[in-house]
Amino acid sequence: MNKERPARPWDIFNKNLKIIQKDIVEHRMALCNSCPELIQSTSTCKQCGCFMKLKTQLSNASCPLNKWQAVSVPIYEDIEGDAK
Repeated sequence: MNKERPARPWDIFNKNLKIIQKDIVEHRMALCNSCPELIQSTSTCKQCGCFMKLKTQLSNASCPLNKWQAVSVPIYEDIEGDAK
C-alpha cells in the first residue's frame, strides 16, 4: 500500500492494511468527540465526511484539521491489541 495516499473509506476492508492499537483508536476518537466538526448522532466528520468510528482505526488515516496524524504500525494488531 502506498503510504503517501490518504486513507479511503474502503480501506477498512483491506486485509493488508494494519489496524492500530486500541489505545490510539480511543485517543483519536476522544479528540473527534470533543471537536465541533463531528456530527455526534452519526459520528461523521463535517470536514471529510468519514465515519470516525471506522476512520480512527486506520493507520494511514489522519484528521483533516491536523488533530491527529497517520501512524506507522510495525506488525498487524487487531483492535484488541493482540499481535497476529
